[in-house]
Amino acid sequence: MKLTQRVICFLLLFLGWVAPSSLFADPGVALFKKKQCALCHNIHNPGTVFAPVCPGLQGVRYRHNKDWVRQWLKDPTAVWATNDANVQDINARYFRYRGSKPKPRESFMATIIGKKVVLTDEEIEALIDYLWKL
Repeated sequence: MKLTQRVICFLLLFLGWVAPSSLFADPGVALFKKKQCALCHNIHNPGTVFAPVCPGLQGVRYRHNKDWVRQWLKDPTAVWATNDANVQDINARYFRYRGSKPKPRESFMATIIGKKVVLTDEEIEALIDYLWKL
């Protein structure tokens, strides 16, 4: 076989191995990018660091269970209104990070500026799968 034929064969084999890997990309990663979650959340920060704006997502699976995260991603305002232990924890971590105590009627949710992100059930599951790998 000539050198050019070998090079072409090598490239075809190489491209054959590289191209399919994009087919198996994590849908949660793609969704995290598409929905611009990184504008507010950092996947490398722990939940005690609220930068750029919201809690870091590293280790979220140790702080919350999947059912709670599922509900949060579906309707965070409704979940916040429950004032459950998870909500109280987020609020406490936020004010510890800020280095201040909340003023009357002040909370993490009232302080952040966010947009309503609408997610389908499938998208929520993809994000949860991704978050549980962090």
